[in-house]
This record gives sequence, C-alpha cells and structure tokens, in this order.
Amino acid sequence: MPMVTITGMGVQCAVAHDLDDLDRALRGGRSGITFEDPGLGLPRTLGFRGRLTRDPDSLLAEPPHDERRDRLRALTRRAGRSIRYSLLAAAQAYHHAGLDAVADRRRISVLVAGSNLSHQLTHAMSEKFRKDPAYVSPRYAHQMWDSDLLGVVSEALSIRGEGMTVGGASAGGNLGLIQGMRLIRSGAADVCLVVAGMQELSDVELAALANLGALGALGGRSEDADPADPAACCRPFDARHDGFVLGEGAAAIVLESGERATAPLAHLREGVSALDGHHLTQPSREGEEFVMREVLARAGVAAGEIGLVSAHATGTPLGDDTEAEAIRAVFGPAPAGGPWVNATKSLLGHCLGPAATLEAIACVLQMRGGYVHPNPNLTHPAIPGPRYAPARQTAASITYALNNSFGFGGINTSLLLQSPLTRKE
Repeated sequence: MPMVTITGMGVQCAVAHDLDDLDRALRGGRSGITFEDPGLGLPRTLGFRGRLTRDPDSLLAEPPHDERRDRLRALTRRAGRSIRYSLLAAAQAYHHAGLDAVADRRRISVLVAGSNLSHQLTHAMSEKFRKDPAYVSPRYAHQMWDSDLLGVVSEALSIRGEGMTVGGASAGGNLGLIQGMRLIRSGAADVCLVVAGMQELSDVELAALANLGALGALGGRSEDADPADPAACCRPFDARHDGFVLGEGAAAIVLESGERATAPLAHLREGVSALDGHHLTQPSREGEEFVMREVLARAGVAAGEIGLVSAHATGTPLGDDTEAEAIRAVFGPAPAGGPWVNATKSLLGHCLGPAATLEAIACVLQMRGGYVHPNPNLTHPAIPGPRYAPARQTAASITYALNNSFGFGGINTSLLLQSPLTRKE
C-alpha cells in the first residue's frame, strides 16, 4: 500500500496548548487533573477532571497578529468551547504541515473524528426552549450537527476537498485516522486533515456516566474524600484503579501521501478496526487481541519489533484488566523485554472522542524524542506481565508503536505508527 505520512500535529489539552508543552509534560509525567466542587448536587467524583487551562481568546491574542489569526478570531467569536478549541488544534496542525503552500485546495480533505460534540449546547437550548421556544438561537439549526465543526475548519483554512464526520465513541480518534489513511491510499485526496473535536458533555451525560459506575477518583464518591492530590486519582492498570477521570481536549493530525511529504514526523503504517458483536460497554479480550494481531499482520511487522504500546487504559478495572491480558497474549509476558506499555489518560484524563488522536500525537513525540513517558500512578499492577513504563521518563529507541483505542458498542481499533528514520515495506 502507498505510504501515509504524518506531517503536522496540533493539540489542546489539560497539560498543553502546543506540541512543545505536551512533549515537556509527557517527559515529566505532569498531570493536568484538578478538582473543583461540581455543585448542583452532582456526585463528587465529577469534580475531578483534566481541565483546559487557558481561554481560547488568550491563545488567539498571542502573536503573530496576521490575517489568518484575525480569521480564526472572527469565526470563533460566537462559537462554543468545543468549536474554538477544536479549530485551534486544527490550525496548529495545518500550519505545522505547511499546507498554505498547497496550490490545489480540492486535493485537501477534512475529516472530523468524533460525534455528539455539542451535548452541553443542546442541553442549554433545551433549557431555553422550556422557558420560551422563541429564546432558542437560530444558529442552533447548524450548530447541532457535527458537520458544524467540519464547515468551520473548511472556512477558516480554505479547504475545498472531500469532507466527512466519523463517529465511534472513545475510538473515534483512531477511526478518523484510519478513514483518512484510506482516503489517501485510494487517491481521493493527497492530504487529509483529521480533526478530533472536543466533546462537551452536559450534566445529563455526566450523571449517566456516574450512575453507570464508570467514573472513579480514589474514593471521590465519598463526601469526606480528600481532593488534595487529584493528580493521583487516575490509575490505569494499577490495583487501586476505580474508574476513569474525564478530560477536556482536542487534537488534529495532517496525513499526506508519502510521495509528496517532504518533512515526515512519522508514518501511519496501518490501522485496523473490528467489532465485538456486542452493543453494550463490556470490553472483549478477543476483539482487542484481534485488532493488534491484525494490524501487525497487514503491515508485515513482527510483535517483537514493537517498541511501545500506547494503551487505551482508561482506569476502569474491567477495561484495564482486559486490555492487559490482550497485550500479554499478543506480546507474551515480558518482565525484562517486549514493548513498553503506558497510558496517557493518567495525565490528561479521558478526553473521550479525541483521546485516541491525542495518544497518537503522544506516540509520535515519544518516537521522535527517544523516550517513553511515565505511568506516574502505577505502583502495583493489577495484571502482571506487560512491560509497564515506570514512574519516570525512560530512554527508548522506538521504531514501531501501537496506539490502541476501544469504544462503547464493541468498537476495537489499533494503529501502527512507524518512525520515519526506518522504512520497512
């Protein structure tokens, strides 16, 4: 298959508003999870979150003060937080890849990875409707669709090629990258900007997740729990894991055909998605094991060549244990060898749809930087066997990395990323 190359990346998350900040945070194992009282009688566990730290207006006020920055400000003036942060990430990736120099705008595609991005906006409009239907904003007629972000990105960056949205719950980011890879391989596009839009949940969705028992925070459900160290509350793979901690974030990646890419950051060698045949929330070891084995088989890469597995690893006991067993089945028990395994959600929280794209970016930064980021809250593994990264930055030479992501509805995905310094076809 034609080589698909990553040439640009952009990020907005709890620990970083650009790639350099993210690289530093990963190296230092710096957490962006904080605690704020959720109020309104909501469960205390909802107060733990990986929160974005800077307002989009302050980010857009930074230099350079030019026409394209003015356009971003104009398009986001009345937009919600999801659109504003998502567009910032998209613009970062676009300019990082130097796409202003692409003459044929019809050969650039945009793909929004994620769905149901505007729950908070829908909830707010429902409240207005209950007071008086006349209060509902006419802009909501286009803002309620995931295609709103697609259109805003296209307008802001003057992109005229194919466009679509791809949903897949927490696996949406990987699914978007897989679909972007296919667009380029098919010849439908030379370049694809994959934008994993920030998801804004309302109190209704937050309450549902809490009532499901999916959220955890080391006793955060207790009214007398001490929130003094929220950075320690998300513990993927650890025996004390008790659920995931929500995160806020958006991310974007530019994919190009290998023939035209002049400054590759990494290659997207292969991507696989497969269903469990089960619509609820339980993970499947067989499904997770299948996508990891299949992505290696399609690329012709041996399990022993993988240097890093960026795990889905949300911090839920059943989810973590199932993935650990699947990783052990694919790579074997590795007390002193095998791929390193780490979990970005311990630092960022679980950003839902954008999580996989953020993790793919983290993989690229680690491959390029020659390190694996720490698992700061992993002290007593619940499932031994995989080679978990320790609580400190570790030097590593990574030629190939797997990025796992799994979503409600039985969606399993795995991406194979390759260093541009080594080419095996």
